[in-house]
Order: sequence, then structure tokens, then C-alpha cells
Amino acid sequence: MRRTIALLALALAACGQPEAPPPLPPPPTQVVAAPWFICDALNAPVLLVFGADRNGVTEVAQYEKPSGAIQQRTSYTLGAGDGAAGSVYRALLQNGAEVGHVRQINSGMLENPASAYTPVYSSVRIGERDLSCRWMPRTRLMGFTGRRAIVVSEDADGDLLYYSYDFASAAEAQAIDVSENGRTSTFSLEARDGAEAISAEGSRYTFQADTETEIVVTASSDGTGRVDVRRHGPEPVQTEDLIAYVQGNAAAD
Repeated sequence: MRRTIALLALALAACGQPEAPPPLPPPPTQVVAAPWFICDALNAPVLLVFGADRNGVTEVAQYEKPSGAIQQRTSYTLGAGDGAAGSVYRALLQNGAEVGHVRQINSGMLENPASAYTPVYSSVRIGERDLSCRWMPRTRLMGFTGRRAIVVSEDADGDLLYYSYDFASAAEAQAIDVSENGRTSTFSLEARDGAEAISAEGSRYTFQADTETEIVVTASSDGTGRVDVRRHGPEPVQTEDLIAYVQGNAAAD
């Protein structure tokens, strides 16, 4: 298409006609403003994005696997936190009635409390549905595109790791426990020994997946992000926008 437009513009210029206007840019991907948290369910083909707490109300967006399409948005009033046995349960209310809750585990209950770079939202109950949420120790970034969930984390030595969990293979993935109380599933791709660059524009994580493939995860200061795959050069051969993501630090909880 671009080649056709370019040839047409050259033909018009040769005839003394004004050049054709450039094509309109593609519409921006709809992204979610910095969420409260993301529950990538390990026991159901769904991913929930809990929007930021706005005067005691959160909007929850539900995305389906394997399509990655949004299925519904539902607003809940947030109840007061109720602590019990090292956890805090936050009620989800509709019309004054409790219809579910969010469970957060106190980081002090973990094998290594310092590994909680992100708060440990371990499960969500909505109606009769109990969802177990993915959580990884020392998570630097967790987010998702229309095709996959991704996690950038550190190992115990501080080396950066990249994991992707493809929606297309979510039905075959098995929930697993990892060290330091991590709860995740079998990954679609792993890359290790990543490099990090931080600037006023945001953060960039670069991984060499194999001798030919480089993966770059960008989290910009304007709240947008993307995953680029590059082969044999600096230009991406595949780009996926992050629909939503959260970032962690060593003092998250």
C-alpha cells in the first residue's frame, strides 16, 4: 500500500500536479490508565484489569483468552479492608451488597518479604468464581498485549528475566509454584540476562532471546508501552502495544 501511494505521488508530481497527502496514521491502541492491579488468572481463561481506585470505586475490565478481546466492564464499590491470617480482604460491592472480594497477602508472610516488588494480590472472588492470580517475586513490569501476558522480573542475583504467556496456548498452560512464593504457569518464552535503560522518557528492557532475535520492552513516562521483536537489525519486525501494565520496585508493600 505504501509503495502504491509513493508511486502515485511521483506520477502526480511528474504531471505538475500537487503531491497526494500522506496517509493518515493508524489509530492509537486503546490503553488502560495506570491500573490498581492486574489479575492474570491461572485457573480460568480470563485476565482482569482493576482500574485505579476513584473515590472508592473501581472499574474492572475482563479480557478473554485466547482472543485477547475485552468482554465486559463492571464497576464495583470498594469496601474497607478486612485483615485475617496475614491477608487483607477488600470487598467488592454492588448496590450495597458484597458480590466478591480481592485478597492481598501481607509481604511479611512471604519466604522473602523483600521480593515483593509488587503487592501480592493472590486471588479474586467475583460471584461464584474464584480466580488465582499470577504473581512473581521481584517483578519489574507485568502487563499484557492483545496476544500475550508478559513479566519482566529479577532473579535472586538481580539479573533481568523475561517471560511471555501466549493467550493462544493458555488452555495447555499448567499452574506452577516457583521459589519465594511465586505463583505462575508454564511460559511460552523465556529470555535471561536482560539489560535495562532508564531515562526521563521511561524504562527499556532488552533481551537476546536467541542469536537472531532481540526483544525490547518499553514502558514510557506517558503511560504507554510496547513489546518489539527485532531480527538482524534495529527495526522491529513485530510490535505489540501494552494494553495495561504495572511496574514494581523494592518498596512496593
